Amino acid sequence: MKARTIPLTLALGVFCAVPAFAQTSSPAPIPPQADSPEAVARDGVAKLLQALKLFVDNLPQYAAPEIDAQGNIVIRRLNPPTARRDTPPPQESDSLPL
Repeated sequence: MKARTIPLTLALGVFCAVPAFAQTSSPAPIPPQADSPEAVARDGVAKLLQALKLFVDNLPQYAAPEIDAQGNIVIRRLNPPTARRDTPPPQESDSLPL
């Protein structure tokens, strides 16, 4: 008789404990978003287009190739790079830096 009561008692204990574990507190409510998904998507696309425009503007542009009098192929750059202003121009000197 004792052999039957132990499994029954365990089953009853598990059966009673399940509802206690199932009653968890509800998660915090999700605050409403200030921006709609459409506005977020539109803002993202605008940022991507701006980045693409900056990328294209920074690409070097070249003219059509030409052949000069010596037979060299010359490809001229249309937008030469600007010199950096934070570094002084190199000075020619005969002495080597120490």
